[in-house]
Amino acid sequence: MNSPICQLLISFQLPNRAILLSPRLMNKWGLQNDQQISLTFGNKSVIVKVRKQRHPGLRITLSPALRQQLAIPYVKSTRAIFEDSSLRLGPVIGILTTGFTGNSQQPFGSRSHLFRHFIKEGASERPFIYVFTPEMIDWKSETVQGWYYYKNNWISRSSPLPDVIYERVPNRKVESHTHVQNCLQRLRTRSNCQIFNQGFFNKWSIHQLLGNHPQTYTFFPETHLSPSIETIEKMIQKHRAVYLKPSGGSLGLGIFRITHIPGKGYFCRYHQGSRNVLRRFKSIRRLISYYFGDQSRRFHTYIVQQGIQLIKYHGRPVDFRLHLHKDATGDWQVVAIGCKMAGSGCVTTHVRTGGSIVPTSKLLQEICGERSSWVENQLKSAAVEIASVLEQQVEGPLGELGLDIGLDTDMQIWLFEINAKPGRHIFDHPTLREAGRQSAKFITDYSLKLANFV
Repeated sequence: MNSPICQLLISFQLPNRAILLSPRLMNKWGLQNDQQISLTFGNKSVIVKVRKQRHPGLRITLSPALRQQLAIPYVKSTRAIFEDSSLRLGPVIGILTTGFTGNSQQPFGSRSHLFRHFIKEGASERPFIYVFTPEMIDWKSETVQGWYYYKNNWISRSSPLPDVIYERVPNRKVESHTHVQNCLQRLRTRSNCQIFNQGFFNKWSIHQLLGNHPQTYTFFPETHLSPSIETIEKMIQKHRAVYLKPSGGSLGLGIFRITHIPGKGYFCRYHQGSRNVLRRFKSIRRLISYYFGDQSRRFHTYIVQQGIQLIKYHGRPVDFRLHLHKDATGDWQVVAIGCKMAGSGCVTTHVRTGGSIVPTSKLLQEICGERSSWVENQLKSAAVEIASVLEQQVEGPLGELGLDIGLDTDMQIWLFEINAKPGRHIFDHPTLREAGRQSAKFITDYSLKLANFV
Protein backbone atom coordinates (compact mmCIF):
# COMPACT_ATOMS: atom_id res chain seq x y z
CA MET A 1 0.00 0.00 0.00
CA ASN A 2 1.03 3.63 -0.50
CA SER A 3 0.35 4.36 3.16
CA PRO A 4 3.06 2.84 5.40
CA ILE A 5 2.25 1.96 9.00
CA CYS A 6 4.05 4.46 11.22
CA GLN A 7 4.55 4.73 14.96
CA LEU A 8 2.97 7.86 16.46
CA LEU A 9 4.86 9.38 19.38
CA ILE A 10 4.37 12.41 21.64
CA SER A 11 7.18 14.77 22.70
CA PHE A 12 6.75 17.57 25.25
CA GLN A 13 9.90 19.27 23.88
CA LEU A 14 8.39 19.95 20.46
CA PRO A 15 6.95 23.35 19.47
CA ASN A 16 3.18 23.20 19.06
CA ARG A 17 3.22 23.50 15.27
CA ALA A 18 6.13 21.18 14.46
CA ILE A 19 6.37 17.46 13.78
CA LEU A 20 9.35 15.14 13.68
CA LEU A 21 9.70 12.58 10.90
CA SER A 22 12.27 9.77 10.69
CA PRO A 23 14.78 9.96 7.82
CA ARG A 24 13.07 7.13 5.91
CA LEU A 25 9.81 9.05 5.82
CA MET A 26 11.51 12.35 4.89
CA ASN A 27 13.19 10.61 1.96
CA LYS A 28 10.10 8.65 0.93
CA TRP A 29 8.01 11.79 0.66
CA GLY A 30 10.77 14.13 -0.57
CA LEU A 31 10.45 16.53 2.39
CA GLN A 32 12.98 19.08 3.66
CA ASN A 33 13.65 20.46 7.13
CA ASP A 34 11.30 23.34 8.06
CA GLN A 35 9.05 22.65 5.07
CA GLN A 36 5.43 23.63 5.75
CA ILE A 37 2.77 21.01 5.14
CA SER A 38 -0.79 20.29 6.22
CA LEU A 39 -1.20 17.57 8.86
CA THR A 40 -4.66 15.96 8.66
CA PHE A 41 -6.58 13.53 10.84
CA GLY A 42 -10.17 12.87 9.88
CA ASN A 43 -11.73 16.28 9.18
CA LYS A 44 -9.14 18.14 11.30
CA SER A 45 -6.18 19.84 9.65
CA VAL A 46 -3.29 21.98 10.95
CA ILE A 47 -0.36 23.67 9.14
CA VAL A 48 2.93 22.40 10.62
CA LYS A 49 6.67 22.52 10.02
CA VAL A 50 8.52 19.29 9.32
CA ARG A 51 11.78 18.44 11.11
CA LYS A 52 13.98 15.41 10.71
CA GLN A 53 14.59 13.19 13.73
CA ARG A 54 17.49 10.81 14.15
CA HIS A 55 15.57 7.66 15.00
CA PRO A 56 15.39 4.96 12.32
CA GLY A 57 12.22 3.24 11.24
CA LEU A 58 8.92 4.89 10.48
CA ARG A 59 8.21 7.43 13.21
CA ILE A 60 6.03 10.51 13.44
CA THR A 61 6.36 12.62 16.60
CA LEU A 62 3.82 15.27 17.62
CA SER A 63 3.44 17.74 20.46
CA PRO A 64 0.61 17.21 23.01
CA ALA A 65 -1.03 20.44 21.80
CA LEU A 66 -1.02 19.23 18.21
CA ARG A 67 -2.51 15.91 19.24
CA GLN A 68 -5.30 17.81 21.01
CA GLN A 69 -5.94 20.09 18.03
CA LEU A 70 -6.32 17.10 15.75
CA ALA A 71 -8.47 15.23 18.30
CA ILE A 72 -6.28 12.12 18.13
CA PRO A 73 -7.90 9.87 20.76
CA TYR A 74 -4.80 7.90 21.79
CA VAL A 75 -1.27 7.26 20.53
CA LYS A 76 -0.54 4.11 18.56
CA SER A 77 0.81 3.01 15.21
CA THR A 78 -1.30 4.08 12.22
CA ARG A 79 -1.08 4.62 8.49
CA ALA A 80 0.24 7.78 6.91
CA ILE A 81 0.06 9.02 3.33
CA PHE A 82 1.55 12.19 1.83
CA GLU A 83 0.08 13.84 -1.26
CA ASP A 84 -0.58 17.39 -2.44
CA SER A 85 1.43 18.89 0.45
CA SER A 86 -0.79 17.13 2.98
CA LEU A 87 0.26 14.40 5.41
CA ARG A 88 -2.81 12.37 6.39
CA LEU A 89 -2.95 10.00 9.35
CA GLY A 90 -5.46 7.21 9.84
CA PRO A 91 -7.80 6.58 8.27
CA VAL A 92 -10.53 7.51 10.72
CA ILE A 93 -13.49 5.16 10.24
CA GLY A 94 -16.84 5.76 11.90
CA ILE A 95 -19.58 3.15 12.33
CA LEU A 96 -22.86 5.05 12.54
CA THR A 97 -25.65 3.39 14.51
CA THR A 98 -28.32 4.12 17.12
CA GLY A 99 -29.32 2.65 20.47
CA PHE A 100 -26.61 3.86 22.85
CA THR A 101 -27.23 2.26 26.26
CA GLY A 102 -24.94 4.33 28.49
CA ASN A 103 -23.38 1.07 29.71
CA SER A 104 -19.60 1.16 29.19
CA GLN A 105 -19.50 -2.67 29.09
CA GLN A 106 -22.04 -2.87 26.26
CA PRO A 107 -22.47 0.69 24.97
CA PHE A 108 -24.62 -0.46 22.04
CA GLY A 109 -26.42 -3.32 23.71
CA SER A 110 -26.32 -6.73 22.04
CA ARG A 111 -24.77 -5.21 18.90
CA SER A 112 -21.64 -4.18 20.84
CA HIS A 113 -20.25 -7.65 20.10
CA LEU A 114 -20.72 -7.13 16.35
CA PHE A 115 -19.01 -3.73 16.38
CA ARG A 116 -16.16 -5.08 18.49
CA HIS A 117 -15.77 -7.83 15.88
CA PHE A 118 -15.47 -5.26 13.07
CA ILE A 119 -12.91 -3.24 15.03
CA LYS A 120 -10.74 -6.20 16.08
CA GLU A 121 -10.62 -7.81 12.63
CA GLY A 122 -9.60 -4.50 11.03
CA ALA A 123 -6.95 -3.70 13.63
CA SER A 124 -4.07 -5.16 11.59
CA GLU A 125 -4.44 -2.26 9.11
CA ARG A 126 -4.00 0.23 12.00
CA PRO A 127 -6.99 2.51 11.39
CA PHE A 128 -8.80 4.47 14.08
CA ILE A 129 -12.31 2.97 14.21
CA TYR A 130 -15.04 4.26 16.47
CA VAL A 131 -18.77 3.65 16.83
CA PHE A 132 -21.12 6.60 17.23
CA THR A 133 -24.73 7.76 17.17
CA PRO A 134 -26.15 11.04 15.81
CA GLU A 135 -26.39 12.40 19.37
CA MET A 136 -22.62 12.03 19.86
CA ILE A 137 -21.75 14.65 17.23
CA ASP A 138 -20.91 18.20 18.33
CA TRP A 139 -21.63 20.11 15.14
CA LYS A 140 -20.17 23.35 16.49
CA SER A 141 -16.69 21.89 17.05
CA GLU A 142 -17.16 19.19 14.38
CA THR A 143 -16.05 16.48 16.78
CA VAL A 144 -17.56 13.18 17.82
CA GLN A 145 -17.55 11.52 21.24
CA GLY A 146 -16.83 8.15 19.64
CA TRP A 147 -16.53 4.74 21.27
CA TYR A 148 -13.38 2.72 20.61
CA TYR A 149 -12.63 -0.87 21.54
CA TYR A 150 -9.10 -0.38 22.87
CA LYS A 151 -7.02 -2.80 24.96
CA ASN A 152 -10.04 -5.07 25.51
CA ASN A 153 -12.27 -2.30 26.80
CA TRP A 154 -14.79 0.15 25.39
CA ILE A 155 -13.62 3.73 25.86
CA SER A 156 -15.14 7.05 24.80
CA ARG A 157 -12.88 9.72 23.29
CA SER A 158 -13.30 13.03 21.51
CA SER A 159 -12.55 12.45 17.83
CA PRO A 160 -12.72 14.22 14.49
CA LEU A 161 -15.46 13.55 11.98
CA PRO A 162 -14.35 10.43 10.08
CA ASP A 163 -12.87 9.94 6.63
CA VAL A 164 -15.33 7.10 5.98
CA ILE A 165 -18.63 6.10 7.56
CA TYR A 166 -20.05 2.58 7.54
CA GLU A 167 -23.79 3.03 8.09
CA ARG A 168 -25.20 0.38 10.46
CA VAL A 169 -28.49 1.91 11.65
CA PRO A 170 -30.35 -1.24 12.75
CA ASN A 171 -33.69 -1.07 10.92
CA ARG A 172 -35.92 0.91 8.55
CA LYS A 173 -38.09 2.39 11.28
CA VAL A 174 -35.17 3.87 13.20
CA GLU A 175 -33.46 5.06 10.03
CA SER A 176 -36.58 7.01 9.04
CA HIS A 177 -36.45 9.05 12.26
CA THR A 178 -35.91 12.75 11.62
CA HIS A 179 -32.77 13.05 13.75
CA VAL A 180 -31.10 10.17 11.87
CA GLN A 181 -31.97 11.60 8.45
CA ASN A 182 -30.84 15.09 9.51
CA CYS A 183 -27.54 13.64 10.73
CA LEU A 184 -26.90 11.81 7.46
CA GLN A 185 -27.75 14.91 5.45
CA ARG A 186 -25.39 17.10 7.47
CA LEU A 187 -22.60 14.53 7.21
CA ARG A 188 -23.04 14.44 3.44
CA THR A 189 -23.01 18.23 3.05
CA ARG A 190 -20.69 19.45 5.82
CA SER A 191 -17.87 16.94 5.70
CA ASN A 192 -15.74 15.29 3.05
CA CYS A 193 -16.37 11.81 4.41
CA GLN A 194 -17.61 8.96 2.26
CA ILE A 195 -20.68 7.12 3.58
CA PHE A 196 -21.26 3.60 2.34
CA ASN A 197 -24.30 1.33 2.56
CA GLN A 198 -26.79 4.09 3.27
CA GLY A 199 -30.41 3.09 3.66
CA PHE A 200 -32.36 -0.11 3.15
CA PHE A 201 -33.55 -1.62 -0.10
CA ASN A 202 -37.18 -2.03 -1.06
CA LYS A 203 -38.09 -5.22 -2.95
CA TRP A 204 -40.11 -3.36 -5.56
CA SER A 205 -37.53 -0.62 -6.12
CA ILE A 206 -34.87 -3.30 -6.65
CA HIS A 207 -37.16 -4.98 -9.15
CA GLN A 208 -37.63 -1.69 -11.00
CA LEU A 209 -33.87 -1.00 -11.06
CA LEU A 210 -32.71 -4.45 -12.12
CA GLY A 211 -35.75 -6.37 -13.37
CA ASN A 212 -35.62 -4.68 -16.77
CA HIS A 213 -31.85 -4.26 -17.03
CA PRO A 214 -30.35 -6.25 -19.93
CA GLN A 215 -27.67 -7.80 -17.69
CA THR A 216 -29.92 -8.85 -14.82
CA TYR A 217 -33.55 -9.24 -15.95
CA THR A 218 -33.26 -13.03 -16.37
CA PHE A 219 -32.65 -13.44 -12.62
CA PHE A 220 -36.04 -12.00 -11.60
CA PRO A 221 -39.26 -13.96 -11.02
CA GLU A 222 -42.45 -12.37 -12.34
CA THR A 223 -43.43 -9.70 -9.79
CA HIS A 224 -46.25 -7.16 -9.43
CA LEU A 225 -46.81 -4.42 -6.87
CA SER A 226 -50.22 -3.98 -5.18
CA PRO A 227 -51.78 -6.75 -7.27
CA SER A 228 -55.47 -7.08 -8.02
CA ILE A 229 -57.39 -10.26 -7.21
CA GLU A 230 -57.40 -11.07 -10.91
CA THR A 231 -53.62 -10.68 -11.16
CA ILE A 232 -53.05 -13.06 -8.25
CA GLU A 233 -55.42 -15.63 -9.74
CA LYS A 234 -53.72 -15.47 -13.15
CA MET A 235 -50.28 -15.86 -11.60
CA ILE A 236 -51.38 -18.91 -9.60
CA GLN A 237 -52.77 -20.49 -12.78
CA LYS A 238 -49.52 -19.73 -14.57
CA HIS A 239 -46.97 -20.64 -11.88
CA ARG A 240 -48.90 -23.05 -9.56
CA ALA A 241 -47.68 -21.11 -6.51
CA VAL A 242 -47.11 -17.44 -5.63
CA TYR A 243 -45.74 -15.49 -2.70
CA LEU A 244 -47.23 -12.36 -1.19
CA LYS A 245 -44.47 -10.29 0.38
CA PRO A 246 -44.29 -6.85 2.02
CA SER A 247 -42.20 -4.72 -0.30
CA GLY A 248 -40.29 -3.18 2.59
CA GLY A 249 -40.16 -6.28 4.77
CA SER A 250 -37.23 -8.30 6.06
CA LEU A 251 -36.41 -11.45 8.05
CA GLY A 252 -39.17 -13.39 6.30
CA LEU A 253 -41.90 -11.56 8.21
CA GLY A 254 -45.38 -11.12 6.72
CA ILE A 255 -44.84 -13.55 3.83
CA PHE A 256 -47.66 -15.77 2.52
CA ARG A 257 -47.30 -18.74 0.15
CA ILE A 258 -50.47 -19.46 -1.85
CA THR A 259 -51.25 -22.53 -3.93
CA HIS A 260 -54.42 -23.81 -5.61
CA ILE A 261 -55.81 -27.34 -5.79
CA PRO A 262 -58.81 -27.59 -8.20
CA GLY A 263 -61.94 -28.65 -6.36
CA LYS A 264 -60.37 -28.05 -2.94
CA GLY A 265 -59.58 -24.36 -2.95
CA TYR A 266 -56.66 -22.04 -2.21
CA PHE A 267 -54.13 -22.94 0.47
CA CYS A 268 -52.22 -20.25 2.32
CA ARG A 269 -49.13 -21.01 4.40
CA TYR A 270 -47.39 -18.48 6.66
CA HIS A 271 -45.43 -18.12 9.90
CA GLN A 272 -47.14 -16.71 12.98
CA GLY A 273 -45.37 -16.29 16.31
CA SER A 274 -43.41 -19.51 16.80
CA ARG A 275 -45.49 -21.75 14.54
CA ASN A 276 -46.23 -22.38 10.89
CA VAL A 277 -49.87 -22.06 9.83
CA LEU A 278 -51.78 -23.57 6.88
CA ARG A 279 -55.32 -22.38 6.03
CA ARG A 280 -57.75 -23.18 3.19
CA PHE A 281 -60.02 -20.67 1.42
CA LYS A 282 -62.67 -21.01 -1.27
CA SER A 283 -61.42 -17.98 -3.18
CA ILE A 284 -58.51 -15.53 -3.36
CA ARG A 285 -60.93 -12.71 -2.50
CA ARG A 286 -61.82 -14.38 0.79
CA LEU A 287 -58.15 -15.06 1.52
CA ILE A 288 -57.16 -11.42 1.01
CA SER A 289 -60.17 -10.21 2.99
CA TYR A 290 -59.31 -12.55 5.89
CA TYR A 291 -55.68 -11.41 6.22
CA PHE A 292 -55.95 -7.77 5.23
CA GLY A 293 -59.58 -6.87 5.89
CA ASP A 294 -60.00 -3.11 5.72
CA GLN A 295 -56.21 -2.58 5.69
CA SER A 296 -56.16 -1.86 1.97
CA ARG A 297 -53.28 0.58 2.45
CA ARG A 298 -51.17 -2.21 3.95
CA PHE A 299 -51.96 -4.53 1.03
CA HIS A 300 -50.96 -1.84 -1.45
CA THR A 301 -47.38 -2.16 -0.14
CA TYR A 302 -47.31 -5.89 -0.95
CA ILE A 303 -45.90 -7.58 -4.02
CA VAL A 304 -47.00 -10.85 -5.56
CA GLN A 305 -44.11 -12.96 -6.83
CA GLN A 306 -43.87 -16.08 -8.93
CA GLY A 307 -43.22 -19.20 -6.87
CA ILE A 308 -40.06 -21.04 -7.91
CA GLN A 309 -39.67 -24.84 -7.78
CA LEU A 310 -36.44 -24.76 -5.77
CA ILE A 311 -33.99 -27.62 -5.56
CA LYS A 312 -34.49 -29.69 -2.41
CA TYR A 313 -32.20 -31.23 0.16
CA HIS A 314 -33.59 -34.07 2.24
CA GLY A 315 -36.98 -33.19 0.80
CA ARG A 316 -36.90 -29.54 1.86
CA PRO A 317 -36.46 -26.43 -0.37
CA VAL A 318 -33.13 -24.64 -0.18
CA ASP A 319 -31.82 -21.28 -1.31
CA PHE A 320 -28.55 -19.43 -0.86
CA ARG A 321 -27.34 -16.32 0.95
CA LEU A 322 -24.33 -14.90 -0.83
CA HIS A 323 -22.46 -12.36 1.31
CA LEU A 324 -20.43 -9.91 -0.79
CA HIS A 325 -17.89 -7.23 0.08
CA LYS A 326 -15.82 -4.69 -1.78
CA ASP A 327 -12.11 -5.26 -1.21
CA ALA A 328 -9.23 -2.78 -0.94
CA THR A 329 -9.12 -2.44 -4.73
CA GLY A 330 -12.86 -1.71 -4.95
CA ASP A 331 -13.77 -5.06 -6.53
CA TRP A 332 -16.66 -7.25 -5.38
CA GLN A 333 -15.73 -10.49 -3.64
CA VAL A 334 -18.09 -13.30 -2.59
CA VAL A 335 -16.94 -13.93 0.96
CA ALA A 336 -19.39 -16.70 1.82
CA ILE A 337 -22.25 -18.79 0.49
CA GLY A 338 -24.66 -19.95 3.15
CA CYS A 339 -27.13 -22.62 2.07
CA LYS A 340 -30.46 -22.20 3.88
CA MET A 341 -32.83 -25.13 4.18
CA ALA A 342 -36.49 -24.52 5.00
CA GLY A 343 -37.85 -26.04 8.17
CA SER A 344 -40.78 -28.45 8.11
CA GLY A 345 -43.83 -26.58 6.85
CA CYS A 346 -41.94 -23.28 6.63
CA VAL A 347 -42.82 -20.63 4.06
CA THR A 348 -39.22 -19.38 3.75
CA THR A 349 -35.72 -20.60 4.54
CA HIS A 350 -35.06 -17.87 7.14
CA VAL A 351 -33.37 -19.27 10.23
CA ARG A 352 -35.61 -17.26 12.56
CA THR A 353 -38.70 -18.94 11.12
CA GLY A 354 -37.38 -22.51 11.41
CA GLY A 355 -34.79 -22.75 8.64
CA SER A 356 -31.24 -24.02 9.11
CA ILE A 357 -27.81 -23.63 7.54
CA VAL A 358 -26.23 -26.61 5.76
CA PRO A 359 -22.71 -26.80 4.23
CA THR A 360 -22.94 -25.51 0.67
CA SER A 361 -20.23 -27.72 -0.81
CA LYS A 362 -21.82 -30.86 0.66
CA LEU A 363 -25.28 -29.92 -0.62
CA LEU A 364 -24.11 -29.05 -4.13
CA GLN A 365 -22.04 -32.23 -4.32
CA GLU A 366 -25.05 -34.38 -3.40
CA ILE A 367 -27.45 -32.57 -5.75
CA CYS A 368 -25.20 -31.60 -8.65
CA GLY A 369 -22.45 -34.20 -8.52
CA GLU A 370 -19.63 -33.42 -10.96
CA ARG A 371 -21.26 -30.09 -11.84
CA SER A 372 -21.10 -28.80 -8.24
CA SER A 373 -18.05 -26.56 -8.77
CA TRP A 374 -19.54 -25.15 -11.97
CA VAL A 375 -22.85 -24.39 -10.22
CA GLU A 376 -21.06 -22.69 -7.33
CA ASN A 377 -19.07 -20.52 -9.75
CA GLN A 378 -22.30 -19.63 -11.59
CA LEU A 379 -23.85 -18.47 -8.31
CA LYS A 380 -20.81 -16.32 -7.54
CA SER A 381 -20.67 -14.83 -11.04
CA ALA A 382 -24.36 -13.97 -10.94
CA ALA A 383 -23.99 -12.32 -7.54
CA VAL A 384 -21.05 -10.17 -8.64
CA GLU A 385 -22.85 -9.16 -11.83
CA ILE A 386 -26.00 -8.19 -9.90
CA ALA A 387 -23.97 -6.19 -7.36
CA SER A 388 -22.02 -4.42 -10.12
CA VAL A 389 -25.20 -3.39 -11.95
CA LEU A 390 -26.93 -2.31 -8.73
CA GLU A 391 -24.17 0.05 -7.67
CA GLN A 392 -24.51 1.86 -10.98
CA GLN A 393 -28.18 2.48 -10.24
CA VAL A 394 -28.06 3.80 -6.65
CA GLU A 395 -26.60 6.89 -4.99
CA GLY A 396 -23.60 6.55 -2.72
CA PRO A 397 -21.02 3.75 -2.56
CA LEU A 398 -21.87 0.17 -1.66
CA GLY A 399 -19.37 -1.97 0.21
CA GLU A 400 -21.42 -4.91 1.45
CA LEU A 401 -24.47 -6.81 0.20
CA GLY A 402 -26.40 -9.95 1.06
CA LEU A 403 -28.12 -11.62 -1.89
CA ASP A 404 -30.82 -14.26 -1.47
CA ILE A 405 -30.61 -16.46 -4.54
CA GLY A 406 -32.44 -19.64 -5.54
CA LEU A 407 -31.78 -22.48 -7.97
CA ASP A 408 -34.72 -24.18 -9.62
CA THR A 409 -34.78 -27.81 -10.70
CA ASP A 410 -33.40 -26.79 -14.11
CA MET A 411 -30.44 -25.07 -12.38
CA GLN A 412 -31.69 -21.62 -13.40
CA ILE A 413 -30.63 -18.83 -11.01
CA TRP A 414 -33.29 -16.58 -9.43
CA LEU A 415 -32.81 -13.48 -7.31
CA PHE A 416 -35.27 -13.07 -4.43
CA GLU A 417 -33.87 -10.21 -2.38
CA ILE A 418 -30.90 -7.86 -1.89
CA ASN A 419 -29.99 -6.77 1.63
CA ALA A 420 -28.03 -3.54 2.16
CA LYS A 421 -27.33 -4.42 5.79
CA PRO A 422 -27.21 -8.21 5.68
CA GLY A 423 -27.52 -10.24 8.86
CA ARG A 424 -24.58 -12.37 9.87
CA HIS A 425 -26.30 -15.54 11.09
CA ILE A 426 -24.71 -17.65 8.34
CA PHE A 427 -21.32 -17.04 9.95
CA ASP A 428 -22.46 -18.87 13.06
CA HIS A 429 -22.10 -22.14 11.15
CA PRO A 430 -18.73 -23.82 11.91
CA THR A 431 -17.83 -24.04 8.21
CA LEU A 432 -18.27 -20.27 7.74
CA ARG A 433 -16.66 -18.79 10.86
CA GLU A 434 -13.39 -18.00 9.09
CA ALA A 435 -15.42 -16.35 6.31
CA GLY A 436 -17.09 -14.28 9.06
CA ARG A 437 -13.69 -12.96 10.14
CA GLN A 438 -12.80 -12.15 6.53
CA SER A 439 -16.13 -10.37 6.13
CA ALA A 440 -15.46 -8.18 9.16
CA LYS A 441 -11.96 -7.36 7.88
CA PHE A 442 -13.33 -6.26 4.49
CA ILE A 443 -15.12 -3.36 6.22
CA THR A 444 -11.72 -1.84 6.98
CA ASP A 445 -10.20 -2.86 3.64
CA TYR A 446 -12.88 -1.06 1.64
CA SER A 447 -12.72 1.95 3.97
CA LEU A 448 -9.01 2.25 3.16
CA LYS A 449 -9.97 2.40 -0.51
CA LEU A 450 -12.66 5.05 0.03
CA ALA A 451 -10.31 7.15 2.18
CA ASN A 452 -7.55 6.96 -0.50
CA PHE A 453 -5.10 5.24 1.83
CA VAL A 454 -4.46 2.42 -0.66
